Amino acid sequence: MAALFPYLAERVYLDTAAVGLCWQGFGSAVSRFYDEVLSHGYDVRPQWLEKTGQVRARLASWLGVGPQDITFVSNTTDGLNLAANSLQFKASDRIVCAKDEFPSALGIWKAAERQGAELVLVPIPDEEERQARLLEAARAGTKVLVASHTHPNTGTTLDLEALGRHCRAHGILLMIDGIQALGAVPTCLKDVDIYAASFFKWMLSGFGFGMLVTSERARNMMKPIWQGYANMDDERQLQYAHVNSPALYGLDATLDLFEDIGWDTVHARVRMLGNQLIAEADRHGLNLVTPRHQRAGIHIFKAPDGEAVRLRLAEQGISVSARGEGVRIATHFYNSTQDVQKCAAALAQVLAST
Repeated sequence: MAALFPYLAERVYLDTAAVGLCWQGFGSAVSRFYDEVLSHGYDVRPQWLEKTGQVRARLASWLGVGPQDITFVSNTTDGLNLAANSLQFKASDRIVCAKDEFPSALGIWKAAERQGAELVLVPIPDEEERQARLLEAARAGTKVLVASHTHPNTGTTLDLEALGRHCRAHGILLMIDGIQALGAVPTCLKDVDIYAASFFKWMLSGFGFGMLVTSERARNMMKPIWQGYANMDDERQLQYAHVNSPALYGLDATLDLFEDIGWDTVHARVRMLGNQLIAEADRHGLNLVTPRHQRAGIHIFKAPDGEAVRLRLAEQGISVSARGEGVRIATHFYNSTQDVQKCAAALAQVLAST
C-alpha cells in the first residue's frame, strides 16, 4: 500500500473520515483534463461530455439506480441544499431528523419552514436506538425523513433498506447524507429517494465534487430551485450548469483503482480492521461509543478531552480526529493491522495519563 499511498510510510493515518488520502496516480488523472485543454482548448468538449456520461453510468450501475437519477454537485451540502430547496411543502408537512445530525442536514429547511413545514428534531439518548427512534418519529404527516448513513460523530450506521421500506410504506421521502459511508460499506440506493455525498473522504477523490441521487418519486415533488443553461429545456432537471470536469477525470481513475482491488475486498478489509480495532480496544479497556453491530469505518472512543488526546496522538505520528464524545478513529482499506494495534495502545496510554 505504501507505493500507492506514500504518506503511510511516515504516518499512522486513521483520519479518512476527515479526508481520504490521495493515491499515487490521482494527480496524473486530473492533469489529463488540463493537458487536453492545453492541446485542444474547447474543441475537446465532446470528450468531456462523453466522460461525464461514462462516470454517471458507472456510478448508477454501482449504486443500483439509473443514470438519469444522478446530478453532479460540488459537495454534500450543495446536494442536500439543492434537494431540500427544490422540494415543495405545505402547512402541516413534517421533516424528521435526529437532533444531533450534522449541520448540513439540519440547516437546509428554512424555506420549507417558511412554507409551513415543521422540522421535528428527535433526541437520541442511546446510539443503539438511533434507527428505532427515527422510525418511530416518522409517522403520519411526515414528508421527509433525514439521516446520515453513517453518523460523523458516533459512527452509527443505519440500514438503508429498512429505512426505505418504512418510508415507502408510509409515503415518506427518505433523504440520506452518505458521505461517511460511501466507499466504506456496500451502498445500494434503490430504497433511497434523496442521497448526497462528496468524494473526498472514503472515495479518495478530492474536494469540489459530489453527487445528488434522486428517485423519480422525489423529482416529481420538486421544482428545481436553480436554473441555468443545462436545464433551460427541462424544468425538472436538477443539473443546471457544468460539472467539475477535472475532478470527474480523477474520480473515473479512482473507480478504476477500486474496481481493480475489488469492492468486496475493500469493504471486507474495512470491516476486518474495524473488528480488530474493537478487539484491541477491549483488550486495553477503551470505551466504544459506536454500536458494534451498526458501524462502517468510523469508531468513536470516549475521552474527557478529545482534542487534547488528538494532539497527544499526533505527537506520536498518529492522525485521528476529535469528534462527538471523544476521539474518532477511521480505518480504511489502506490501513494495516499494525496501524490499529499502535493506535489502540497509544490511545490507552494517553487516556491513562490524563
